Amino acid sequence: MSSDSDDGTIKVPASTEDSDFEGPETDMYVLCHGHGKAAERRVAFEGIHTGRRFLCCAEKEGKNCGLVEWIDPSWPTTLENALSKLWSIYEQSKMDRNEECLMHSFTVHDLTQEKKKLQASYEKLVEDVNALMDAQEQRAVIERKDAETTKLQEKYDTLKNITAAQGTVIRNMKLKLAEEKKNLQIHIDELKKTVEESNVKLEGIKAIIN
Repeated sequence: MSSDSDDGTIKVPASTEDSDFEGPETDMYVLCHGHGKAAERRVAFEGIHTGRRFLCCAEKEGKNCGLVEWIDPSWPTTLENALSKLWSIYEQSKMDRNEECLMHSFTVHDLTQEKKKLQASYEKLVEDVNALMDAQEQRAVIERKDAETTKLQEKYDTLKNITAAQGTVIRNMKLKLAEEKKNLQIHIDELKKTVEESNVKLEGIKAIIN
């Protein structure tokens, strides 16, 4: 049994190595049609043919000559159905895993962007604090030079109250930003753990198939 590809060449079934595959003694003398080379021994590893031994054209480059000769007969219908089901589950699992990885990538990207925004906000707050401290120091110099000026004293007191209030706001924002940063990191770690668990499940399905 063989299948043709779009360019008219014979498609050799996907296969896996099997060091125990010796085949009937007569297979030693099977030659491919177009190249005259000894046929290559393989074991199918796809669909309902999984595990069946076959001979195929040994040509590695260019078009194969169309030799695909099965050594083992077709499997019983019940086994073919079971193999078909297992491969269907495997392919669906691969699709689900790819889709899940893609969604996780989008989520991680969004969280990373949000983290950058929070970091930028934090840095802006630090700049504002430094500016306020500089302003406070300048006001202190002015106050020492003209302590007797009531209007200047009132402005200084107002600035001091504003600075204290803003300092409280900034401290609260720092605590909030630190908590949000921690939660973002936890979320990212959980997503990575989910991807790793998906990989473990996929390896389990591969192990069942093998």
